[in-house]
Amino acid sequence: DTQSNAYHIWTGADDGVYMSRSIDSGESWEQTSIRISPIEVISTAFPQIDAGDPGRIAITYLGSENASELNQSDIDGQPWDGNAHYANSNVSYYLYVTYSINALEQNPVFHTVRASADPVQIGSICLNSGDCRDIGGSNRNLLDFNDLHIDREGRVYIAFADGCTGSCATGNNSTPEDS
Repeated sequence: DTQSNAYHIWTGADDGVYMSRSIDSGESWEQTSIRISPIEVISTAFPQIDAGDPGRIAITYLGSENASELNQSDIDGQPWDGNAHYANSNVSYYLYVTYSINALEQNPVFHTVRASADPVQIGSICLNSGDCRDIGGSNRNLLDFNDLHIDREGRVYIAFADGCTGSCATGNNSTPEDS
C-alpha cells in the first residue's frame, strides 16, 4: 500500500482465498493467515490483489458456490474436493471482488460482491499446465489473464478472461464445451 505494507494472497488447501500481511515492507510476515473469501465460495482460482492507502485492499478471483457438487464425481471420477482443476460440468465459476478498508486491523472486515451476472466458466479450469485436457476435461480456455488495479482516487479496475459468453452465458443447460 502507500505506506509499504505488503499483502500476499493465495488459494489455500480448502480452495478458499487467504491473505498474509507484512508491516515492514515484506521483511517479515505474520504467521497466521486470514481466509478472505466467504465460506459459501467453496472453490477459487486466479486471485489478484492491489492496495491503495494503508489497509485498503481489493482482491478479485474466480469462485464457485456449487457446494452440492462436493464429493460428487470430478473429471477423473474421484470425489471432488473443490479443486478447480478437477471440477465437473455442474460447477459454474463467477468473478468475485472482496475488499477491505481496514485490512491492517487485528480483525479486519471483508466485503464480497459477485461481480459477474453470468458464469465466466462452466466446468474445470486447467491449473496444471502439464495436465490440461480436451473440452470436457480440465481445459485451458481461460488462462490466468485476470488483473486488478486501484487508481490514485481509490477506484478499482478489473480485467478478466470470460470463457462463457453468448449462448453459454444465457443458456440454462450450458456445458464445459460451451465455454
